[in-house]
Amino acid sequence: LISAFLLPMVAAVEAADVTIAMVPKALDNPVFTTSREAARKAADELGIELIWTASQKADAAEQVAVIESLIQKKVDAIGISVNDPTALKDVINKAVEAGIVVSTWDSDSPESDRLFYLGTDNYAGGYKCGEIMIDLLGEEGGKVAILTGVIGAFNLEERIRGFKEATEGTNIEVVDILAGEDDINKSVEVVNTYTLANKDKFDAWFFDGGWPLFVPIDTLEPVKNFEGKVISFDTFPPMLLFVKEGVVDVLVGQDFEQMGRGSVEMLYKVLTEDAEYPEFNDSGLEIVDSSNIDEVIDRKGTTW
Repeated sequence: LISAFLLPMVAAVEAADVTIAMVPKALDNPVFTTSREAARKAADELGIELIWTASQKADAAEQVAVIESLIQKKVDAIGISVNDPTALKDVINKAVEAGIVVSTWDSDSPESDRLFYLGTDNYAGGYKCGEIMIDLLGEEGGKVAILTGVIGAFNLEERIRGFKEATEGTNIEVVDILAGEDDINKSVEVVNTYTLANKDKFDAWFFDGGWPLFVPIDTLEPVKNFEGKVISFDTFPPMLLFVKEGVVDVLVGQDFEQMGRGSVEMLYKVLTEDAEYPEFNDSGLEIVDSSNIDEVIDRKGTTW
């Protein structure tokens, strides 16, 4: 599915001896559950060992320590969802120097020596959200608050950059960017508090990740009663009822299954077949709104 491209080659190893580590941003972030299940299924099918490991919460320094431990274990390959591209650059390069094949998924470190990235074109995704916001708010535009995860995370910064560039030159103004620290409870608190305090002072939310939508709808009572527009990244089952009930207008989803499965399969082929891939591999986007929400619920189900 992904075309070949010239990249540095590594010595092939025997399939039975392959150990691949997958490192999400954090263990407590439910958005990675789909990736984990897909990665494990791929590893089982390939007959290889998979290590799924991360710090409990999203933290760049702790993620560096996790990578250091994997270097010491001499794993064959590591796929990383990077918390901070700058903070992780040196340890990624260290792993590569140690002979480990390193890729990134979900969130990139493009200035590092990682072999390839598999995930959303986050800039394009953010730009798409900006275009949707323009349609929702119309010519009058309005004031938009953005909820992000960890400030500095490359994938999230790219979504914000895309959103801002899409809305540049319109009557849409980004008035605040708030951090939920990739944490569900923190994100819910931030969104509820801000909405209550500013409900008459802004016109729309853009969540660049779905953290506050992993709760029952009534938990987000202020947003439920908010008369403005809401766009969120991600299309996980817990989030779908927010669209069904009209609390969220549009979800822009990522293919986390492909990120998990694809990363394992691609790293495996690099190790065993000297396969070559482009540096950037787009896993695609999914748009969910009132026009297709019933079909998506039928396909994915819901949690609540």
